Amino acid sequence: MKTPQDATATQILAELSEIRRTVTEIKRLEEDRILEEGLFQTLEYGSQMGIFVVQDGKFRFVNKHIENHWGYTLEEFIDRDALSIVHPEDRERVRESAVRMLKGQRSSPFAFRGLAKNGAIRWVTETVASVPYRGRRAVLANYMDITEQIESQKKLAELEALEASILEAMPNAVVGLQNRRVIFANDGVETVFGWSARDLIGKNTRIFYRSDKDYEDVAKLLYTIMEKQRTVSFEYPCRHKDGRDMECAVSAARIGQDLKDKSIVVIFEDITERKQAKNELEQSREQLRKLTAHLQSVREKERTLIARELHDELGQLLTALNTEIVLLSKKIPPEHSALIERTKGMTNLIDMTMQTLKRIYMSLRPGMLDHLGLTVSVGWQADEFEKRTGIPCRIKVDPEDMALDPDLATALFRIFQETLTNIARHAGATRVNARLKATDKKVLLVVKDNGRGITSEQYQKPHSFGLLGIRERVAYWGGEVKITGEKGKGTAVHVSIPLKQKGTLP
Repeated sequence: MKTPQDATATQILAELSEIRRTVTEIKRLEEDRILEEGLFQTLEYGSQMGIFVVQDGKFRFVNKHIENHWGYTLEEFIDRDALSIVHPEDRERVRESAVRMLKGQRSSPFAFRGLAKNGAIRWVTETVASVPYRGRRAVLANYMDITEQIESQKKLAELEALEASILEAMPNAVVGLQNRRVIFANDGVETVFGWSARDLIGKNTRIFYRSDKDYEDVAKLLYTIMEKQRTVSFEYPCRHKDGRDMECAVSAARIGQDLKDKSIVVIFEDITERKQAKNELEQSREQLRKLTAHLQSVREKERTLIARELHDELGQLLTALNTEIVLLSKKIPPEHSALIERTKGMTNLIDMTMQTLKRIYMSLRPGMLDHLGLTVSVGWQADEFEKRTGIPCRIKVDPEDMALDPDLATALFRIFQETLTNIARHAGATRVNARLKATDKKVLLVVKDNGRGITSEQYQKPHSFGLLGIRERVAYWGGEVKITGEKGKGTAVHVSIPLKQKGTLP
């Protein structure tokens, strides 16, 4: 049986036990508070993510990192409506996603648009969890700013869309290859080759070429060059889906910095019609050159014939007439002085006619070109030019006894003659220097003056028939002509013609 003293002792022990429990709970709460404060202090300054605590729909805690994204100070955030930084169109979705995550129905972060203080849109991805905060339940949220990633993805998508649009807009065939198999193609492949882009994926490029040899040769050419440089361009025969042969301009570039997996992109342009037109134009030009050369040859022959007729026929008649007049004057009695003077006048007139005749047939065809050769003829032409214009003209010839094809010699003489004519008409020069030189491989003619200098516009004039004649004569012989001018310093004509036939030089 317990005494009153025992009851009192038991009561005291119970109270002491309760006091110990209370003290223990207080210490635990204090430790939790200290731990909580330490945790949030660490989150405030140490976390590289955006951290905030929402309680009763208001911000109760935000870390320093959050200031960099939204433009608000930490003080402006506290007690602010948590949804005020969410884009109005995303608020309901954010609320639903947060509730589902708090209930354990969602584990992946959710993304939404936020509104910074200046109105700029920020993209963030967020996760939330339920935590105690200052003795009450609250929502702890951490987020990452993904604005740059979203903008990069958007720009990448726009760039890809632009690239796709460009590829589809191109009329040429564009194919991407890996180990010589098609990994992508644009709609241009149907225009060029007749294949649909969809049908080409995974196929070997052998279908683009006429034979296995062409297929291997193109691959060897492409990859050999692209081992050393990033791009390559050339022309090569290809084959259409319907079996017809075609000419293509091929351009290729490496995908990446090296030829790993032989990844390249190739552009095929159908140039069949252009090539045919070019060939036809070249054939037409060649025929025109041959016709021009033929006409020039015919004209030279006609000139030679006319010159010979003038020299042989008319010249002989004038000589005979002059002889008869001289003989007639000797039979006139001295007392008929008027008749004697008349015959002398007739003799002088015949001499003038013969000089005119000589000038005419020499301009038509210098006989010395046929009998004495090119070197003597150009020397005579230089002297005649100086006599006619008063402009000193010096020419050097090397070698002096060069022997050229007669038609080539005629062409060079006419080029020299036309050049001097242009100088007399347009250059305003006071001096001309020329050089004619023959080697084992080519013959060179250079004529320089110190006149006003030809301009590129004058050189390109379509009605400059003298220059056009020079170019055509040179082109017929497979040579090159270069005409350059410098204002106030004169013009230079450089003619180079290869000597293709053996035996043209001594």
